[in-house]
Amino acid sequence: MHGTPTRPSRRNSARTAAAVLAATAMGLALVPALTTSAQAETAATAVSVPGTFNSEIGCAGDWSIDCAQAQLTARIDGSGAWSKTFSLPAGSHAYKAAINKSWAENYGAKAQHFGANIPLQVPAGGKNVTFVYDPVTHWITDDINSRIVTAGGSFQSEIGCAADWAPDCLKSWLKDIDGDGVYTWSTESIPAGTYTVKAAVGQSWTESYGQGGSPAGADIAFTVPETGSTVDFRYNSTTHVLSVQTEEPPGPALDGTLGALYTPTETTFRIWSPGSSQVSVTVGGQSHTLQPADVSGYTDVYQAVVPGNWKNQAYQFRVGNNTVRDPYARMVKPGTTEGIVMDIESIQPTGGWAPTPALIKREDAVIYEMSVRNFTIDASSGVDSSKRGKFAGLTQTGTTSNGAKTGIDHLKELGVTHVQLLPSYDFNSTVPNWGYDPLNYNVPEEQFSQFTAPEDRVREFQNMVNEYHKNGIRVLMDVVYNHTASKDVFQNITGKYYHETQLSGTGNSIDDGNPMVSRMILDSLEYWIDTYNLDGFRFDLIGVHQYKNVDQWAKYLQSTFPGRTLQIHGEPWSGGVDDPLQAQKVRYGTTPAIAGGHVGVFNGTYRDAIKGGTRDQLLGYMGGSSSNASSIALGMRGSPLATKSTSPLADPWAAAFAYDPEQTINYVSAHDDLNIWDKITYSGVTGGPTGRAGQMSRFAAGMVLTSQGIPFFHEGDEFLHSKVVGGDYEAAKNSYESGDNVNAIQWGEKTANNAIFQYYKDAIALRKNTPALRLSTWDAVNTQMATTINGSIVTSAISSNAAAPTSHDTVVVYNPTNSATSVSLPAGNWKKVLGTNGATDSTSTAADPLAVTVFKKS
Repeated sequence: MHGTPTRPSRRNSARTAAAVLAATAMGLALVPALTTSAQAETAATAVSVPGTFNSEIGCAGDWSIDCAQAQLTARIDGSGAWSKTFSLPAGSHAYKAAINKSWAENYGAKAQHFGANIPLQVPAGGKNVTFVYDPVTHWITDDINSRIVTAGGSFQSEIGCAADWAPDCLKSWLKDIDGDGVYTWSTESIPAGTYTVKAAVGQSWTESYGQGGSPAGADIAFTVPETGSTVDFRYNSTTHVLSVQTEEPPGPALDGTLGALYTPTETTFRIWSPGSSQVSVTVGGQSHTLQPADVSGYTDVYQAVVPGNWKNQAYQFRVGNNTVRDPYARMVKPGTTEGIVMDIESIQPTGGWAPTPALIKREDAVIYEMSVRNFTIDASSGVDSSKRGKFAGLTQTGTTSNGAKTGIDHLKELGVTHVQLLPSYDFNSTVPNWGYDPLNYNVPEEQFSQFTAPEDRVREFQNMVNEYHKNGIRVLMDVVYNHTASKDVFQNITGKYYHETQLSGTGNSIDDGNPMVSRMILDSLEYWIDTYNLDGFRFDLIGVHQYKNVDQWAKYLQSTFPGRTLQIHGEPWSGGVDDPLQAQKVRYGTTPAIAGGHVGVFNGTYRDAIKGGTRDQLLGYMGGSSSNASSIALGMRGSPLATKSTSPLADPWAAAFAYDPEQTINYVSAHDDLNIWDKITYSGVTGGPTGRAGQMSRFAAGMVLTSQGIPFFHEGDEFLHSKVVGGDYEAAKNSYESGDNVNAIQWGEKTANNAIFQYYKDAIALRKNTPALRLSTWDAVNTQMATTINGSIVTSAISSNAAAPTSHDTVVVYNPTNSATSVSLPAGNWKKVLGTNGATDSTSTAADPLAVTVFKKS
């Protein structure tokens, strides 16, 4: 809320998030010879190392993807890895990995698809350099930048190596993807038994380390308690210590989490209770006492295993003398604190899971925020009356209003890539209400469902996500882990759920500084992705959360669901209160430190520069202001850091904060405060949709859709939806509990304001077809984008080609004045492709007044 400054399988959650995160990292950066071809990971039939040294090894030129001399060789040790040793000359070089002799799939630093060039400093005299590529993690490395570390030992033949004690078998290759000097490898393939191991460096025993990190030291013994156990190997390249940890596999369907864990023969009930040992659960009319349980990754857990088939049965936890809800409940009995035992793994959408729509990089996203109820509740939506305001109504096709497409067909026509649902989990208030008062974080809101049966409610939400995916649209959900509806939600379990300072401004702020609360949030996020196939999350008041926790959650999710390109972003502020721990929280200044998890934030600074205040009558740049052109220029460039770094900034509210363009969510309108049309009319702008007011709304939208970063807009903005009823702007400023007469989308507005809709549609299509508007790294913005300010007019000349960064092929002009201005374009043939009314095809060099104008080189 708060508006101011094919289905993946469930992973083994018994392994702690920290253990998984130690082996993963996400990187971001510049792509040489960038291509915008659609990409899907395919089996590698060829892997090359194009780079600046290719000509020296016999290629016709550098950055050669298909040169025979630059091709790696597939290993025959069963690891799937590719490797080769090259004799390289001294000097500073750079390279990447290209798959199947094409730039369509390439990997750079930190195993990132389309990632940064990997620097390589070859010492004086030259050197034989070994390159190794892993097709699972996509890590490409060399033995100068990192070590090639293997776990050589008496277990290797059991995992598929030709023999034991084979340092050159990469089946047991430890990797340091995040570059922190710690190399890790996990496996579940070692049979039960006792084994010994050493760390081998360089695929030989010439350099090896045994007990205590001693060179050629004693063998390190370890025991695998049960076949299928997870064995984690961890090598510290500073101390040379190799450590081995083992974990027993979880019981059937338990996944190592809390809540009600179902099997047909018994259900395990678990709850965190750090303050009381008097814990019980009632199911089937019988009470069962919970006992302390040792659950990996959790503390102070109590558990009872209840024999019998309890599928779809209600259960009630008690702590002390209080009945309490299950924070991990997958379904609940509405209006109570009772959970429902669910066989979640058996529930699938009708017809099975459809593939997730392809998304090469997050900057390709166009996000549309919507309410489940508001979008279809009005009869003008054309949705069947039984489905209006329900999950099912969101994806009903073939609906129209006055001949114009509505609902999901409207979204497809508009061209958005993501829908972002306002809170859709179980909340306390009755609709119409936006739902920012959580009760049960893992349960779909029953008021949005057509059904009462638990499995039907789960499947309806799954079907909704699945139908969006079938129609090429990804689904995000607004999550509110910063507070609950009241302290009554969790406080009778333990007060440790809540922060002593009411950071959300609601009196019940969640404290993710407690490790078990942080773990609950992570488990909930993972559950929504795994069970409902969601594509990411918008965090309400993400600024309440510690940035290191957010970073951990995001990295874990990105690594647990590889290839999903999950979208994670939130509001980098708290609920209008002073936070004594602000330096530890998500702010603009700490946003660079969460780049590794691909976390972005709403750019309120850029919003205000464009729009003016969110609830006042002061207009920003869109109103013709010339005083903030420099702020517009910065936002237009994606608000990049002055110096590229992932270190937190000294200023928590620094306007230049993005390590990567994907970290800025650009917007002028959201569910909170005055939406863009009401802001314009409240500020006294006249002329209506066809006059200056309508022109101003297009100008604002055009800036959002042509700036570097990720564009975001609110439902109905594209046809000037207004929340002002009877001249009541005060209700429109914060309409979270207003009725359908205020918030419901009136689809007749689409035909009445079709010119505005057409502008949005044109601008979105232009963004999708113009790579220069979707630069994907700080380096690309820094080298491929030249921005100038002339009075109040801001102009950017952009190259879409990293190999020719100054050969600009796109020019974008923001002109807030009332007069057209002539633009001096680089040499070549240019076309004007976007003007004040949308798409155009003209040789004119005039930038339209109060408009975004885009020129492209033909």
